[in-house]
Amino acid sequence: MLEVAFNSVVTFLSNLAATLLSAAKVLLRSRWGVRLPAPQQPNCSVLGNGPSLTDSLENHLDFLQQTELICVNGFAITDYFTRLKPANYILADPNCFTFNETTVGREDLHQILAALINDVDWPMRLFIPQLARGSYFIRQLEAGNSRIELVYYNPTIVRGYAWFRHWMYTTNLGMPQAQTVIVTALFLMINRGFEQVFLFGADTSWHEQIRISDTNQLEIKQIHFYDKPKSVDFQPVYSDANRTKTFTMASQFLSLHKVFRGYEVLRDYADYRKVRVLNASSKSYIDALERVKITRSANQPAGE
Repeated sequence: MLEVAFNSVVTFLSNLAATLLSAAKVLLRSRWGVRLPAPQQPNCSVLGNGPSLTDSLENHLDFLQQTELICVNGFAITDYFTRLKPANYILADPNCFTFNETTVGREDLHQILAALINDVDWPMRLFIPQLARGSYFIRQLEAGNSRIELVYYNPTIVRGYAWFRHWMYTTNLGMPQAQTVIVTALFLMINRGFEQVFLFGADTSWHEQIRISDTNQLEIKQIHFYDKPKSVDFQPVYSDANRTKTFTMASQFLSLHKVFRGYEVLRDYADYRKVRVLNASSKSYIDALERVKITRSANQPAGE
């Protein structure tokens, strides 16, 4: 009995502290009045860049093209980008907004920017965090392609009581912790008001590609659907700017905990908003979202 009472008090104080801290962060970091565009179709598909997306693109392309498409991060450097012509694109990698023309070691960022400027010949919305305002990436994009509409969102992490979180989420002042761009994408689509949000290519299987070198360096092989697996090597994951020390195994699994916890918080919010978020990835470790197999038209409600 005493332990139950103690745990209740700890939970109350923890939620209270998280709520107060989140409120302070919103006041300091978030911009008020964020409005997200209304959906163009009742259902949408969020395309993660995990290896399993290859299977979805090969076997369910017709289904995808019947929904409003949302692509993320490096999808622009693939052949499918100009083929699918997604109406929505989301960038959440902070490195996109801190690099410039002299940045080396991240050629993919230069390629993404070039693809958005040179290849997008259709109306497209680009969802980007508020911190991106005025960055080199955005300045180049605004000068290079007027077809792309910029939509800013608040990436401020909000924790605390459920009623407080949901209020902040609904008003676009904050969002769940997004350790991966997929959480950001799903959250934004929930707030746009889609009836059903389908998720593809969300393998979330990074733990399968983690190893420790003989010198105790943490190394990861990060494979995307557009990579050739045999050409992808294990790379150290550095924790400092001087690239002298890698993250520890403990910190890496804590990061993975945040990924999966983010999906749990997102599921609760989707239930609150009465939006169905359906994981249609052919391979996925996400257990917080309802799983579905695509065997029908996108215009049929899930389960029929």
